[in-house]
Amino acid sequence: MHDLRGGDRLAVAADELPPKSVALTKYYLDSRSRTLGALAPTEGASAVYEVGSNLDVVSFVVRFEHETTLVGYPKAHLWVEARGSDDMDLFILVQNIDAYGTSLRQFPVPNQGALVHDIAERGASILRYTGSDGRLLSSLRRLDPALATDAVPAHTFDQIEKRSAGEVVHLEIHLLSIGLAFYPGEQLRLVISGRSLLGTLVPGIREYTPANSGSHIVHTGGDRASYLQLPVLAR
Repeated sequence: MHDLRGGDRLAVAADELPPKSVALTKYYLDSRSRTLGALAPTEGASAVYEVGSNLDVVSFVVRFEHETTLVGYPKAHLWVEARGSDDMDLFILVQNIDAYGTSLRQFPVPNQGALVHDIAERGASILRYTGSDGRLLSSLRRLDPALATDAVPAHTFDQIEKRSAGEVVHLEIHLLSIGLAFYPGEQLRLVISGRSLLGTLVPGIREYTPANSGSHIVHTGGDRASYLQLPVLAR
């Protein structure tokens, strides 16, 4: 289990993943305050970014009052819209932010010298852990009823469903499994973007460029209550 302050917990036994003591907890996005909260906002709102602009992400944060440990599979349930395109490629990242606003990361490799820092400066995410991430092309959003669960959405990837102009769709986006501890005062940041947020997985390969255009809109609150579902371990 990652502790991005340097105190990783190793060989923690469990009968299954996630452990039985995990509660799937929803944190609702609020576009007005850019926060994550226990209750869905009663009024609808939206957050927008322009594809290819300098500000091409939207993010939401929650500050933990007590030590909070996540073990299992995060999931993003998002109501989204694309203007200027009939499809959208979305990238999701969950980060650990310290009490002072600094993004925490870790090199899970023995060699942490200058060369490794150089290699990981613009990618090589396998060498530098920044958080749990996920990705989905909205036209491939159809869920597999035989395999999908509330914890882990499984997609069929066998049917392309392009959006019509002005159509708002909801996406279930599976994020990589997580084992991460947050201490009192630390924050979790959910980042949503139309570009890869981690760069390449391994060094020396070309970074993927998604075919996005126009603007992406994330709807929150009201009858379009987007949320991040987290596997919270009982204290």
